[in-house]
Amino acid sequence: MSWRLYADLGNATLHWGVFPDTDSHDAECLAHDRISALPEEFGQSCPFSLNAMLDEAGETLADYAGGLLCSSNPALTPDFVRALERSTGIRLPELTSAMTAHIRTSYHDRTQLGLDRFANAAAVLAHYGRPAVVADLGTCITVDLINAKGVLVGGAIAPGLPIMFVGIAAQTPHLVPSLDRMEPPANLTKPGRSTEECLALGIYSTLLGATLSLCAQLSFELPSASIILTGGDAICVQSMSNFGDVFDEILTLKGLQALDLRH
Repeated sequence: MSWRLYADLGNATLHWGVFPDTDSHDAECLAHDRISALPEEFGQSCPFSLNAMLDEAGETLADYAGGLLCSSNPALTPDFVRALERSTGIRLPELTSAMTAHIRTSYHDRTQLGLDRFANAAAVLAHYGRPAVVADLGTCITVDLINAKGVLVGGAIAPGLPIMFVGIAAQTPHLVPSLDRMEPPANLTKPGRSTEECLALGIYSTLLGATLSLCAQLSFELPSASIILTGGDAICVQSMSNFGDVFDEILTLKGLQALDLRH
């Protein structure tokens, strides 16, 4: 059976997945994986990850039928595209602004909106009800409001876990060993009793607090809006709070599928 590949290249990770080659939005993802976005490792990590997904999906490289790449890291995109083509023979087409032109937005300048945010909106329009608030928790916490008319109104961007780590390490380097040993807190209501526990409580409480606050602010005038969590750190927020109506770790990939089917 032929298959399609959808890839979301971010600042720190590559999240991609294998989908059936079909005309249906309801086709389920056959396999997906998340790897570090390190250009010096793409030559090995890309074929290893892709082959593992194909094994899980029961597919072969020869049956590749197309796909889409969405990148929020333009500097890294050429390295990824070259490494993928050299190691697998696949040249993955890139999502363009023209392919998202049908998605309405209230942004002052739609060219400032990342294509991954349009992809998330496309997934909401294809799979979920509206209005909706999407919280994408990656390098940044990016929260967007899609209103009842399907318009991507706008949103908010705040530092995510990776930026918090980098900022603390840069400004207080003596805390780096504690950051390296830190684990997510088991209980957000108990004071930390070591530097590691204090950092964990502060950092993860900030992640949770920012996500909850921004979602509440953006849905204030649309209380019926569904809260949809996605991104690499969304599972942390959900596990700490059971917050959100939907947890969809492949939301962006579903959006790429929807945009691909449209074109």
